[in-house]
Parts: sequence; C-alpha cells; structure tokens
Amino acid sequence: MPNSQLITYQVEAWDTLQHLFKVKNINDHTLHFVATLAEKLDLERLKKAVNLSANAFPLIRSSFNETENQAYWEDKGYTAEDMVKLLETSNTDKNVTEFICKEIDALNGPQLKIGVIRDEKNDTICVLINHMLCDAAGFKEYLYMLSYIYTNMKENLSFLPAPMGNRRISQILKTFSVRDKLKIMFSKNDMLSLDPAKFELEGDLSNPFIEIRRISKEHFCQIKAYAKKHNATVNDVILTAYLRVLFQIFHRVVTITCTVDLRKYLPNRRVDGICNLCTNLTCSIGSELGTEFDKTLLKVKKTMDKEKSNIACVKSINILEKLFDVLPYKLARDIIKKRFTNPFIAFTNIGILDKTRLVFGEVEITKAYMTGSIKYSPYFQLAISTFDDQATLSVNLYGTQSDRNTISLFLDKFVQELNK
Repeated sequence: MPNSQLITYQVEAWDTLQHLFKVKNINDHTLHFVATLAEKLDLERLKKAVNLSANAFPLIRSSFNETENQAYWEDKGYTAEDMVKLLETSNTDKNVTEFICKEIDALNGPQLKIGVIRDEKNDTICVLINHMLCDAAGFKEYLYMLSYIYTNMKENLSFLPAPMGNRRISQILKTFSVRDKLKIMFSKNDMLSLDPAKFELEGDLSNPFIEIRRISKEHFCQIKAYAKKHNATVNDVILTAYLRVLFQIFHRVVTITCTVDLRKYLPNRRVDGICNLCTNLTCSIGSELGTEFDKTLLKVKKTMDKEKSNIACVKSINILEKLFDVLPYKLARDIIKKRFTNPFIAFTNIGILDKTRLVFGEVEITKAYMTGSIKYSPYFQLAISTFDDQATLSVNLYGTQSDRNTISLFLDKFVQELNK
C-alpha cells in the first residue's frame, strides 16, 4: 500500500514526451516482455528481488504528477505485493495474451506489473513497464538487474543494487567534441517532413492486441549469413523486406522512420540510469525499389550507413531537453505537444535479449521476446527482438478484428518476403 511520506523525483524531458504520445493518441506507454521458463520461479524470492530493484529504481513504485509549473514522480511506496501477481492456469497462452495487453496507469502507479503465469510444469513471466521510464534498451537493463538480484540474493541476503543514476539526455552530448556539438547545433532537422502513407485502420480503444510472428533459429541464422554475405546488417535485411512489402501495399517506395539507440555514442554503450535515450533515423531510398531483393538491400545499406554516421539525429532530442530546462514547464509542454509529429509507419529493432544476463537463479529461460507500446490508429510500427537467435516480430494496435486481419496479412507477407 502507498505511504503518506512525500518523496519526489525529477521528470525528464523524454518522460514527458512519452506521456504526450498518449495524450496525442499516438500510442499508450507500456512496454512488454514475455519469457517462458524451464521450471517454476520461487515467488517469494521474486517479490524480494522486485522490492530491492525498487530501492535502486524507485520510479517503478511512483506516480506521475503534473501541475501548472512542474511535473514530478511521487514515490507512493508500492511494494511487490502491488506489482507481482501469480495466476495458475491450464491455458497459458490465453492468460499471457490477456496480461500483456494490460496498460500501465501512469497517474496512479505502480509503473511496473509482473504476471507469473503458472501451469502444471513451468512458469511464464510477463513484465510490463511504463515507457515514460525507459526505452527498450533501458527496459532490458531493468530486467538484467532484476534477474541479477534474484540470482544473487540467495547467497548474499544483504545484496544491494546501485542506486538510480543519471537519466538526462544531455549525458549523450557530453561525449562529443566542441566541433561536433557545433555541427549538431547547425545541422538540418527534417524530422517534421514525414511520409503521408498510412494503413487504412479502423481502430478500437476497447480492443488492444499484439500480433506476433516468430522466425525460427535456423531461418534467423540464414538471414544473418545472407546479411554478412552482402556486407550488410540483419537490420538492413529486415528493413529491405519491410520496404518491399510496403511497396506491394502502397505501390510506391515508402520512407520508414527507424528508432536509433543513442547509447551507441557512450563508452561501452553504458549509461548510469534507466531511461529513454533514443531518437529516429529515416530510411529513404528514393523512388526506385530495385527489382530483386539484393538490389533493394544495396540501396537500404547505403542509406542506413549514411544515416548512422550522421550525428544530426542528436539535435531534436537535445532541443527537447533544452526547452524544458529553459522554459516554464507548461509552456515547454504545450510547444512540444503542438510541434511534435510522429510517423504513420515506423520500425524499431529492440535488438538482442542477452541470454547470459536473463537467468533467474537456477531457472533457465527457454524463449523470450520484447515488444513496444500499443499504437492507436492510424499509427503502425513493426518491432523485432531476438533471444538465443530466435526472432520475434510484432505489430501492436488498439483495433478491430478487421484491423487485426490487415496486420496479420502484412506479417504473413513480411515473413514470405524474408523466406524468398
């Protein structure tokens, strides 16, 4: 239960921006992780681990508050009893599907929900976290911390994780030279010019769903080998398939907005605090698709190599933080709400879920995936995550059965394109 002592924490610029995504009906702000375990977890040990993780990252037990002059996280004193639920069932898939489509209540908290779905043989763990707290990379860091605490607390009952660190965007800018900072400052920011192409979706706020396709270990290894053969990345191959399927639907080359993790500019990609540190790149290959898959791949690789080497992507996110630093909160919030636009069609590569760091004591994870927030019509995002060389594709939407059929057909075409 919440306590009455008022302890508050700073709301960062990205926290507010994620909140505005929901206010503007772009997407909710819940990230999802699902892992199938080989055995059953020790539930009391898990709860103790969650409580210790909340001491290190107290935002998960907080509520989001806004006034005219400021926004702040208020520590409500929630415990694992409020965040962890056990559900014993004979229908794991149904209960997992129902749990992961739940939404985090930012205004009341807690900002973390964990469902342990238990059948006769083993557990499936579902973890939801508020996207305002972190992006997918930050979510992975939280999960690694939780599994590390769970694994080590039995041997060391006094084990304490490191406290919450720096969550600000400006930590990225500090890594650049003065010359590069000037280059970023005076660079052209074209993030407001977005492709108008969009899926015909009806939308249904009462019906969230996550549509999933899995790429087998064998097939994913073939994709990796194909990418290596063409001196490209797996990300390039996935984007190529995405472009080619979108061409079938819209009969023209569509520009895709892609999420990029700014941690790549930090030493060892490590950041002190669990936070949002991402921005967007644009995959725009021109008006010609290329007749064969490898021809399109060549265009994608050339485009993405250029985009990834361009530090201008840091500009928009740096401006975001400066606005909140300089202007009164409400004025900065209103400017961002009015000016910020979001792509109708997007892509996010969540990346690898590290099997060596996702271990709950003696209990092995056999399958796992992560997926992003659930979009509101007409916004559409393809996400991919990998665990132990098995890839999971997902598209999330608040939509009708007709919308689900549209997304299902898209994913089937996408997998078919990869199979070619």
